[in-house]
Formats: sequence, structure tokens, C-alpha cells
Amino acid sequence: MSEPTVNIVGVGNVLMGDDGAGIAAARRLADAGMPTGVRLHDAGLAVADVLGGLDPAVPLIVLDALQAGGEPGTVYTARLEDISAGGRLAGLTSLHELSVLPALRLEALSGRTFGDVTVFGVEPARIEWGKGLSDPAAAGVERLVEAVTSHVEQITRDRLAIAGEPLP
Repeated sequence: MSEPTVNIVGVGNVLMGDDGAGIAAARRLADAGMPTGVRLHDAGLAVADVLGGLDPAVPLIVLDALQAGGEPGTVYTARLEDISAGGRLAGLTSLHELSVLPALRLEALSGRTFGDVTVFGVEPARIEWGKGLSDPAAAGVERLVEAVTSHVEQITRDRLAIAGEPLP
């Protein structure tokens, strides 16, 4: 298998309603098919375990349910530096005990700093026991999948341009 050009990690709990939005988006991307080199990972709630197996030099895309006070189904896109303490989206929060930010901080403490991290998320309408997404979150997942697909295409174009290869 060739080296990955992008890692996409779906995060969430499919047994807690809209908290499964990140996993639903990862599954939709898998069904749609991604370009060669894009690796999809279903982390569920084991974010730290999955991050520990990834190359921090490869761009990382995280898919999650994110609360920022918007309307349910709102899609958020943020660079890691915008979410970290003091960033413009510092109030954006994941719904998990060991969310993405603490897991990335733990990796950094071990000397593995992920340099290119983009988080895509959907504002949940309901977080409660039960499978399935609410209608607003399901619609948000569809928009999120489109945004991630576009972002992956841009990363691919940028990497080809840097390498001096013809652009698609």
C-alpha cells in the first residue's frame, strides 16, 4: 500500500444520536470513494488510539459533531490553530471525554506534532441515547461530505503543484 497523502478520521458515538455525525460522514466518504492515497479511519471514541498510528507529517482531517451555538446542522470548518486556546473558534467543542484537541496535545507531548489539521463538524440537534441522526444533522453531514471532498481535492492539487506534476 502506498503512503497516505491525507488521513481522514471520523469521530463520534453512533449510539448517541447526532454525536455520530463524524462517523456518518466518514462512511459517506468511503461509499463515495476517495482519491488514491486518502485513508479513512473510523475512530469512534478511540481518538488517541487512532492518532497514535498516523504519520503527523500527513495532512489530517477530523470529522466530528461540534457545538458552537449555531443552528442544528450548521457545518463548521476550522484549522487546528483556530480552535486551540486563544484561536478565533476557541469555543468550538467536541462532545467526547477525550476529544480531538486533548488527543493531539498528548501526541505533541510525545514529540509527534500534527502540523496540518483541519476539523470539519456538524452542530448537533440532539445528543441522547438512540441510533440515527436528526434531520438537521443528516443534512449537515451531506454538506460536510461535499466540503471535505473539495478540501481533499485542494490538498491533492497543492501537493501536485509543489511536486511539479501536472494538475488534474
